[in-house]
Amino acid sequence: MFCPKCGKETDASGKFCQWCGADIGSIPASPVVTPEEEEGPDIGVYAGLGRRLVAFIVDIIIILLFDIVAMTVLGLTRGIQNSYFYFVQRVAVDTLTTDGTTAALYGSILAAYGIVLIVIPWLYFAGFESSRSQATPGKLLMHIVVTDMTGNKPTFARVTLRHFAKFVSALILFIGFLMIGLTKKRQGLHDAIAGCLVLLQD
Repeated sequence: MFCPKCGKETDASGKFCQWCGADIGSIPASPVVTPEEEEGPDIGVYAGLGRRLVAFIVDIIIILLFDIVAMTVLGLTRGIQNSYFYFVQRVAVDTLTTDGTTAALYGSILAAYGIVLIVIPWLYFAGFESSRSQATPGKLLMHIVVTDMTGNKPTFARVTLRHFAKFVSALILFIGFLMIGLTKKRQGLHDAIAGCLVLLQD
């Protein structure tokens, strides 16, 4: 056994510690805290990688539909076309925009891709996950919700951080996403960075 006072291993048959002389029977043993307990208690059933992957695929399909609508309404199609004609077909800059300048060309390209690839996905995920439902349509379909570490509704800022942290999870060879299947609380790297959990809905 181990002495409750000095922590050294001592003879279990003796009344006093052979190292520090403490009365082993009179000193209450300190409770041993496991790493799992230090992380906090379980607050629900954690959603696994497979269920979350299906939800993500559904959400990507919906986002693509939003992108198509945005490109039509906001006239972003021109920016997408400009990127193809300029970088692939090598068409001259002065024929691609009204102004005929490089600034106008890059402006149209950045606006198109910025809205389609960054703004719309960000507002989609952060908006739905910080709403009362705490879930995107894909997550609702799979009966999972996003929470903070105490199981409560996350703030818009928290799920915004979670969304952009997904780029970190992807940049390291998608290891950040694979962590979902390896960690105790099924947290990807982006979940851990933002302090979020993904739980099965009751």
